[in-house]
Amino acid sequence: MQKENKLTVGQWCDYWFTANRRKWNGNTEGGYRNLIYSHIIPGIGSVALSDLTEQTITDFYETLRSQGLSARSVWCVHLLLRRCMDEAAQDQLIPYNPVRLCQEPKAEEYKTAPLRLGQLQRYLNAAEQLGVLPVIYTGLSSGLRQCELITLSWADFYVRYRYILKGRRLLTLNEKAVHLLKQIPEADRPMCSSIPKPERRISYTSSTIYTRKS
Repeated sequence: MQKENKLTVGQWCDYWFTANRRKWNGNTEGGYRNLIYSHIIPGIGSVALSDLTEQTITDFYETLRSQGLSARSVWCVHLLLRRCMDEAAQDQLIPYNPVRLCQEPKAEEYKTAPLRLGQLQRYLNAAEQLGVLPVIYTGLSSGLRQCELITLSWADFYVRYRYILKGRRLLTLNEKAVHLLKQIPEADRPMCSSIPKPERRISYTSSTIYTRKS
């Protein structure tokens, strides 16, 4: 890309996203697209790269917070902007990355309350009644993220060898997950969303859900 002193933050971020988008999976691309085109470009896109300062960036973060953006989202904006500006500095479009002078925003910690045994059993019973117990149990026991579970297909499964390969993540299937998955008729296996109700009712507790074998 031509090195131009008047190149703006928006122009550079747009170029960076377009040049790199094919390197990422769909979820990463969608997340970066949202951060760049919904927040970074509307907020500081008109600022020239050469005019981008620590104060400009700090004020930008404060504006995002005042608009109701969560602390975690502001943190994600910071990380992506820092990455974009690192590459701008590497390409000698700017002498240094001003984002690295800013204090990193703090992302709020998620507080989770684990399900009690009775709640967990009712959850699994409901999943079985709806015909989705195999995919729900597999998600709980394998460590799949929500976005990975939604996009899961049979091409990701290696049931014989007891693992799932999702992107670059290799996840182990325990014996009970393998047992459930093997009950699904071949005709119903094109996508996990078509997983039918198992023929035989199986009762699981929280202790079996979190048992994994390597």
